[in-house]
Amino acid sequence: MIKINLLVEARAERVARAPLIAFGAANMNNYIIVGLIVAGLAFVGLRYWRLSSKLSAIKAEIAVNQREYERLKPIIAEVEKFKKQNLELKHKIQVIEDLKQHQYGPVRIMDEVSKALPDLLWLTNMNVNGDVIRLHGQALNENAVANFISNLTASPFFAEPSLGIMQQDEKGIFTFDLSCRFKNVARETNPASPRRS
Repeated sequence: MIKINLLVEARAERVARAPLIAFGAANMNNYIIVGLIVAGLAFVGLRYWRLSSKLSAIKAEIAVNQREYERLKPIIAEVEKFKKQNLELKHKIQVIEDLKQHQYGPVRIMDEVSKALPDLLWLTNMNVNGDVIRLHGQALNENAVANFISNLTASPFFAEPSLGIMQQDEKGIFTFDLSCRFKNVARETNPASPRRS
């Protein structure tokens, strides 16, 4: 006896006649998943393309800026050198101005003290600390020291002259210490200098 399985042939015929795309509930889920995967890949690809384009543009801009920097490098070095020289010149000018201001004071002090010196008196030491002047000297008599103090008092450049000590040695020479304050007055307002006594 021969048995023929007609079910297998019928099933084969159905599969042969079935359309390639079957729309069923189970197949629809598969299509949605495939569509989402394709959309995700498309989004990632598009994002990658945009970032690659942006990276290429940034690299090109860096290359342009690097060439510009290399072109400007000698000019920048010259500018830095000029700034350094400018600072050095400003410093030198400031030092010269400071020297002029400090030079004016001692020269004026020496000039005014020498104008106040009477005959028979000479200085052995002079110290200036700020505006305080300490004078050490010798004189042949007490009147010369008194005249020196009165000349300093009469000068507009000196204030508060005070005699510290005055001693006479065995040779008859008087040694004295004197201190006073120096007032820096403009030369135009300088009255006639005190006369030597």
